[in-house]
Amino acid sequence: MKRILLFLFVVFSLSTVAKQKIKNPEVEYTPTWIEIQAIEQTNDATILHCTLHNLPNYGVRIDDKTVLQDAQSSKSFKLLRTDSVKTNEVILMPQSGSKSCVLYFEPLSKNVKLFNMIEPGTPPYEQTYGIQLKSTNKKQSNKTLIDNQAKAADDYLKLPSKNSDWTFDPSRYKDLDFCKSQPATLRIHVAHLPNVLRKDFGVMSAKFENQFNRKENIIPCELNKDNCVEFQIPLNAPQFVSIMPIMENVYVQGGDTLDLYTTAECNSYRRVRYKSFCGNSESAMINTLIPVLMKKLINKEYDYHFIEGALKQGNEGVKKALKELSDKTIELIESDKMHQIIRDTPLSIYGKDLLMTCTLCQYLTTMEDMMMYYNGNRYIKITKADGSIEQKLDSTFIPLDYESIYRPLLKYKSLLYDNPLVISESQQWTFLNRTLYGPLFLKIGIRFHPEQYYLSKDIKKPSEEFNMEGTFMNDLYISQKAANRYNYLLNDYKLGKCDSTRLLAEEMQTTNDLMKMHYPKVAYSVMDGYRNVVKTTEGNNTTKDITETWTPAQKALWDKLTSQYHGNLILIDFWGIHCGPCRQGMLNMRQNVEEMKNEKIKFLYVCDETDSPRDKAEKWMSESKINGEHIYVTSSEWTQLQAMFSFTAIPRAALIGRDGKIIQYTFDVYLNIGNLKELLNKF
Repeated sequence: MKRILLFLFVVFSLSTVAKQKIKNPEVEYTPTWIEIQAIEQTNDATILHCTLHNLPNYGVRIDDKTVLQDAQSSKSFKLLRTDSVKTNEVILMPQSGSKSCVLYFEPLSKNVKLFNMIEPGTPPYEQTYGIQLKSTNKKQSNKTLIDNQAKAADDYLKLPSKNSDWTFDPSRYKDLDFCKSQPATLRIHVAHLPNVLRKDFGVMSAKFENQFNRKENIIPCELNKDNCVEFQIPLNAPQFVSIMPIMENVYVQGGDTLDLYTTAECNSYRRVRYKSFCGNSESAMINTLIPVLMKKLINKEYDYHFIEGALKQGNEGVKKALKELSDKTIELIESDKMHQIIRDTPLSIYGKDLLMTCTLCQYLTTMEDMMMYYNGNRYIKITKADGSIEQKLDSTFIPLDYESIYRPLLKYKSLLYDNPLVISESQQWTFLNRTLYGPLFLKIGIRFHPEQYYLSKDIKKPSEEFNMEGTFMNDLYISQKAANRYNYLLNDYKLGKCDSTRLLAEEMQTTNDLMKMHYPKVAYSVMDGYRNVVKTTEGNNTTKDITETWTPAQKALWDKLTSQYHGNLILIDFWGIHCGPCRQGMLNMRQNVEEMKNEKIKFLYVCDETDSPRDKAEKWMSESKINGEHIYVTSSEWTQLQAMFSFTAIPRAALIGRDGKIIQYTFDVYLNIGNLKELLNKF
């Protein structure tokens, strides 16, 4: 009898174990789109209780070929069925951005201790790695990512407040004392990085920009065996530096030694899931507190879905949304309650001013984005039979009244548009780009000087309140326009398309620009740019050729890509399958490529195979009849190319001579496409 009872007890125990539910299983790497909440093991199946993630109204898809794969033997266990969702169909996310589902796989073998969830044919970063059959305390797990000296936002907010009498006053930065040319050390420590992803993270990059001349700088750095990179960043001003491929903006100022502890894992918004900072300055606190405090100050996050909702309502919906954003901006400026939130922080006066600037820029950037997207509806796009696109004006389009939109904000011109801290705001460059190249400067601003833009003298000028002269933003506008002119002039000079008349006109324009500027440090940037033009055109420029700055590894990559084509003029087009302007440009070039197929010229189309999978890219190029050399590089190689040619945005092109030397590394193919035969004879 005892034996029978003992046998029944053992059977009951084994049955219980077989059906145990492991909550919050330990997982080495979780992709953006799915998270495992619990695992059940039964005799018939391994059951994964999951949460799917994406932005609201965006979709995810579960392939019926998804498998669980033993990390040691690579043995696979098939997906049997799903609950709550269907396989091979797009699953749209609700407003919460999350949806629960249950996945049933074949039962794991008894000896499986560590396994992955793999969907064949998708990039490695979209897979789940290192799943263990044991629970983990998420808070404890996250703590292992953090250095002992690093503080969380709650730790900082417990510190006593500083400068409790603070008021927002950008005029204290009139002399641009905070803009010092100093290097900074930034170390990135990456946790939760499986070996299979090291090739995607093998070379990381830090991108920063000199806003006075819009010069991009990209520094690549190899991940070491401890999953750490160390950047030495030569800054001209404090700013948020963009770190790729983790897609994180990190505030850095000259003299910093700053450590970021983070993870390869991202959320649906492509932001790292966990991060903490420690360093030798206030930068660690700024990085930690600003995102948290901005949410308190903004109250409501304005993302693309807010813009999209307004656009669907047409002109009236956009006007209403723009007024709401304008009112929120003014409320932030005027509300003592909002100011008290900032006063209660341990941030310095500079840190408080930067927090206020970042928050104001968030509202203003959303306004500029909304107007930009709305104006995109001015034209109806018609796709022709050959794949090219023609734009026609939409006769029903109702233009926005820009003056009525900006007028309430211009009461606070000194706080919004005469604030030098905008070059250090958290979106890195977005506010400046949207504003300087948006309606305030291009639609309204140029009407103050109609003669300079060949406008009618009878054009109605806006009232004086719209005049930006004397503001920091206006100096940046002049400086960036001058830098663009210098770049075009030097590019044309290298192609033999620049004469003495144009050089004289540029001298007069530069003199006129300098007379209008009020911030000496910004004016010095214009003067430096013009000096470079003079030295280059007079043959006295001692600036190093771009290839002289390349590392041996970068030179080897370049040789690998181009050596077989030496003896030909080479046009390299950096592109991506998800880039509409890239594809359209390739379609526009198609006829020229065909006409010159027997000439000594090669067209190289280079893309990152991770973002532009070869099968998808080749399918599109085959259907579109894009001839030329199709070259695919790894993510690390793409990062190196971005650093070598100083670009982040695509399309981007470079022109290479028959001898393999670079003629132009910022070749504007669309302006010169008709002159390619002439260039072929010249070079």
